[in-house]
Amino acid sequence: MKKLLSTMTLLGVLSGAASALPYYTAVPAGGELTPYDVQPVYSIDALYTLGAGDIDLDMWGVRGSFNLYNSGEATFRHQFNLNISPQWGDKDQVDFSALPVTAGYDLNIELTDNVLFYMGAQAGYSWWQADSPWGDVDEGGFIWSVGAGLKIQCSEDVYVRAGYEFGRTYLGGDIDDIYGGHTIMVGVGVTF
Repeated sequence: MKKLLSTMTLLGVLSGAASALPYYTAVPAGGELTPYDVQPVYSIDALYTLGAGDIDLDMWGVRGSFNLYNSGEATFRHQFNLNISPQWGDKDQVDFSALPVTAGYDLNIELTDNVLFYMGAQAGYSWWQADSPWGDVDEGGFIWSVGAGLKIQCSEDVYVRAGYEFGRTYLGGDIDDIYGGHTIMVGVGVTF
């Protein structure tokens, strides 16, 4: 009888511990981000801008971005970003460079499981420099742009995208002009 009582007690204790196990093991591990959490994503885009306005100037460059994005399975996915986009161009013996720094928002709309349509806007400040045989000019001004495109989610951690943006820069000082541009962009984003 003692043997039966001790065996039943031992089985009762073990079965109680086995049923409590899921409460002590967090899935995913504690502190780990899931695709449904807003995660930091770093992206880089190649840019080519066709001038459209008084300063008819084509420019090319690259955009580096820090994004807060969620890649979970949702129809609408929000993405906030900070961008720096150095660009260069030349016209009539004048070399131009621009350094826009912007903050923006993209709304990603799921079309299929891994293909999204995105549209967004950004605004900030752009520093411009013109180097010519007649002298150098440094100016800056407010910049904004709106755009749309397609994004393909290759995995939970990587996406590629291609899109179009229209933007304007309002330059003051010696340049005192409005630069409008049509930008074609391709890029990749990675979660680390």
